Amino acid sequence: MSTAPTGQPIGAPVPPQPPPPKRNDAVLWILAIVGGGFVVLVLGGLLLASLFIRHVHVSDSGKQVEIETPAGALRVNNDRLHSTGLPVYPDAKRIESEGSGVELSAPGGAGLAIATEKYMASDDLAQVSQWYQQHLGPGYEREEHGSGAHRDHVSSSADVAFVYEKGDNVRVVALTKKSNGVEIELVRIGTKEVQ
Repeated sequence: MSTAPTGQPIGAPVPPQPPPPKRNDAVLWILAIVGGGFVVLVLGGLLLASLFIRHVHVSDSGKQVEIETPAGALRVNNDRLHSTGLPVYPDAKRIESEGSGVELSAPGGAGLAIATEKYMASDDLAQVSQWYQQHLGPGYEREEHGSGAHRDHVSSSADVAFVYEKGDNVRVVALTKKSNGVEIELVRIGTKEVQ
């Protein structure tokens, strides 16, 4: 049994083969452009960060830290004797572990400063309060414990507070009765020029 060949007879014309389908390289080009753009973006960001980091200066001298960048400066000072500029009750003793000054400044010189100080006076609350009433001036509002609209500026434990607000500047003298006298907390917040 022999099988007959099943194909085209010999000498018959061979039909033309269809051309292979064209490859669409547009998708590959788009992916390559997007990938290249991403690489350039990452490298540019790293270059910018390295330039920025090169111009950051950090100084640490005991109780003072200063960070200067092209965008501005931050200074934290823990050793200034009288950073608030507010009057200190006579013979009050500074509590050394309390108080500091922080300055944030922009390249143009404008900025924000926060300063705090804490003292202890051996006199009674009425005497210390009366002295501050005489030495602070008319712009300060006196507030008793639990009264006044400015309680958010004063420690909740303060018995008497003197608050001054003008624009973005706030000054607070908070007096708290303690067993050994009166704790005096001085706070100044506002633009750096006022500090």
